[in-house]
Amino acid sequence: MEKQMRVIECEGVQIAASVETCDSEEHSAYYPSNILFYVEQGQLNLKMDQELFSIQEGKFGVVRKYTTGSYFKTWSKNVNGAIVYVFLLQDNFIHTALQEFVPHTKDFPVIENRILLLEPNHILKGLFKGLISYINENETIDKQLLVLKTKEALLGILKNHPEYISIFTQFSKSERADLEAFMNYNYTFNVSLERLAKMSGRSLSTFNREFKTLFNDSPHRWIMKKRLNKAKELLLSTSKRSSDIYLDLGFEDLAHFSRSFKKEFGKTPTEIKKTII
Repeated sequence: MEKQMRVIECEGVQIAASVETCDSEEHSAYYPSNILFYVEQGQLNLKMDQELFSIQEGKFGVVRKYTTGSYFKTWSKNVNGAIVYVFLLQDNFIHTALQEFVPHTKDFPVIENRILLLEPNHILKGLFKGLISYINENETIDKQLLVLKTKEALLGILKNHPEYISIFTQFSKSERADLEAFMNYNYTFNVSLERLAKMSGRSLSTFNREFKTLFNDSPHRWIMKKRLNKAKELLLSTSKRSSDIYLDLGFEDLAHFSRSFKKEFGKTPTEIKKTII
């Protein structure tokens, strides 16, 4: 099984995906949103602060937003790879979903765990059955349906663990992502600086000020250089060409990518590619 990834979106933003892979290598990861995982085949292993968490086949788990760690997948000898589904629980949709029902909010202890393992229940199973259908049909989800799916996810998570409610009501509190980790994960995300600032838990002015202090550069220049350096790395170390990578790196069209690349490195992507042929 070669790696296959299918994604569904809501207004251009990725909100759910499936990953089928036989890659068992460990990879670093940064999670900018609360993410609900379902492992259909194999096992998803998550490492954070030297502690290992495993979401086993048929099980579910939540990784809380702004978590940094690593992951790798394993599977038994009688299957060919792992199959994992993800659903991103965005703060604004959590907020809207919570307004539509009143979960039990007695005095639960504050949950400190960054990774939460969940037992299956009929709500979570039904949620992913629907999401998998959308993913397989490559359909988009509109805002109204996404609110309903987010509500369904929250109900499924809280069914066996009502104490987890505090995790999802903390979106209104001041919580900021580690800016360096956040940007190293999101620099290919083709959205406005205003959106990046909000995603990181900052106002635009605070985002720009802290960015300048941390990177000694403006967000726009840093993002452009980061994308172009990654493009050069991919062109030199893989068989990929400009047409294979420009969209994944956040460029809207191939011509803009080529012009920016030549301005930065003095050669076009094609000329750089020829140096290794």
